[in-house]
Amino acid sequence: MSIGKLREDAAVWDDAGDIMRDAAQVAARLELAALHFSYIGDQIGLVDVYQQLQDRLIRLLTEGSHTFETIAMSLRHAADGYERDEADGVHRLNNIY
Repeated sequence: MSIGKLREDAAVWDDAGDIMRDAAQVAARLELAALHFSYIGDQIGLVDVYQQLQDRLIRLLTEGSHTFETIAMSLRHAADGYERDEADGVHRLNNIY
């Protein structure tokens, strides 16, 4: 796999992380209160269940975004390492001849 492909893959993971982060922000703005549920729905706890679900969704999307960003960073780090190794190898070969 070429170094350029590693960097391209990192960009894809970064883009996916951005999408997940945006989705978490949208999820945080979704608000349903007791007035959005029927009286019975409120009485049996649907408002609390909705809030728990929303909180979990936001947390999972945020964690996913961080994970994708970590993958992108790792791919870039690997590409940087390969570039250094290649430059060092060329330098050694130039010193031999």
